[in-house]
Amino acid sequence: MTIMTFITAACVASTLSLVFIWFAEHPVEPIKLQVFATVLYLLLVGSSVYYYNLEQDKLHVSSDLAEVEASYDESLLALEEQHTDALAWQAIQIEQEVTEKLEARLAAREDMMQDNLFQKVFDLEEVIQTQRTEIYALEDKLREANALTEQLANELTKLQDDAIAATDETDSFFEVYGSCTDLNAVYPDGVPLEHDAYLLSFDTDLDGIACGQSDTQ
Repeated sequence: MTIMTFITAACVASTLSLVFIWFAEHPVEPIKLQVFATVLYLLLVGSSVYYYNLEQDKLHVSSDLAEVEASYDESLLALEEQHTDALAWQAIQIEQEVTEKLEARLAAREDMMQDNLFQKVFDLEEVIQTQRTEIYALEDKLREANALTEQLANELTKLQDDAIAATDETDSFFEVYGSCTDLNAVYPDGVPLEHDAYLLSFDTDLDGIACGQSDTQ
C-alpha cells in the first residue's frame, strides 16, 4: 500500500467517522469535532505536503533528465566534432600521401628522362667527336692532296720549262696546239707528259695525259 492510498483511506475514514458522530450523538461534543477536524486537517496538510514533495521530485527528476539530455547532446556534439576533425585530418593525411606519391613518381620520371637525355647527349657527343675526327682526317688528306697537286704542278711546270729550254737550245721543232680539239685531231688519245705538245692546262684530271678521254674539253 502506497502513502497516497493510505492518506486517501484515512481521509475517507475520518469523514465517515465525523458523519457518524454527527448523526449518532446530539448534541455533538466539541472536543470530538476538534479532534476529527484536527486529524482531517493534518491529513489534508500531509497530503498537500506529499503532493508538493512529489511535484518537487518530478521537477528534480525533470531537471536531472534535462541535464542528462543536455550532457548527452553535448557529448554527442563533441563526438561529432571529434569525428569531423578526425575525418578532416584523415583527409589531409590521405591528400598528403597522394601528393607525396605523385611527387615521387614525377621525380622518378624526371630522373629517368634526365638520364635518357644525358645518355642521348653523350651518344650524340660521341658521334660528333667521331665525325669531327673523320673530318680532321679528311682535311689532312685534302691538305696532303693539295700539297701533292701543288708539287706535281711545280714539277710539271719545271719539266715544261726544261723542255722549252732544251727545245730552244737544240732549235728543234716544238708542237703547240691552241686547244684539245686541235691536239686530238693529230693525237686522238692525247699526249703523255714527256711529249712536246703536253700542256698542264690540257691535263685537267692531272693523270699525266693531256687532252685524254677523261679531260674536260
